Amino acid sequence: VAEKLLPPQEIINRLQQGGLVVYLRHAATDRSQEDQHPVDLKQCATQRNLSTAGKKQSKNIGAAFKRLAIPVSEVFASPFCRCKDTAQLAFGDYRIDHNLYFAVALEKQQRDQQTKVLKDLLSDTPDSGNRVIVSHTGNLREATGLWPKPEGVAYIFEPNEIPTPHLVGIIKPDEWNNL
Repeated sequence: VAEKLLPPQEIINRLQQGGLVVYLRHAATDRSQEDQHPVDLKQCATQRNLSTAGKKQSKNIGAAFKRLAIPVSEVFASPFCRCKDTAQLAFGDYRIDHNLYFAVALEKQQRDQQTKVLKDLLSDTPDSGNRVIVSHTGNLREATGLWPKPEGVAYIFEPNEIPTPHLVGIIKPDEWNNL
């Protein structure tokens, strides 16, 4: 974890240059819903989904990326509907990565494998633009020890070769409109 995080405007300046990784926790959800066990990834009705506010958050984040000319080369999303919907509403194109599945729901061996893949995504420099990962709190905690809160928060990392990626800064979901 970085000793000193950059303020949001400096983070934007860095993002505009590309080469960073944005870990975006899915946007705000409807807390009256719960994931069924086992969850059916093809049936959003079996999952906790984005709330109306979360859908608006997702669109606002995507609009901010466009308005601020932040280049995005690739977007990866957890197969859960709340993550896919956040990615789609914010960025349009995205790829489902099953290694971003909700870590808390997995056995230790699966979680360890998943954590290795996420660490690689956070540590590997994108070919161009920035990489966006839309996933869950537990996944980032497993990979870095960081617990991203609230829903819709963006943790921005500078890829490097060491096991723990360098956290550059954090942008909360309500900060995008003011940048």
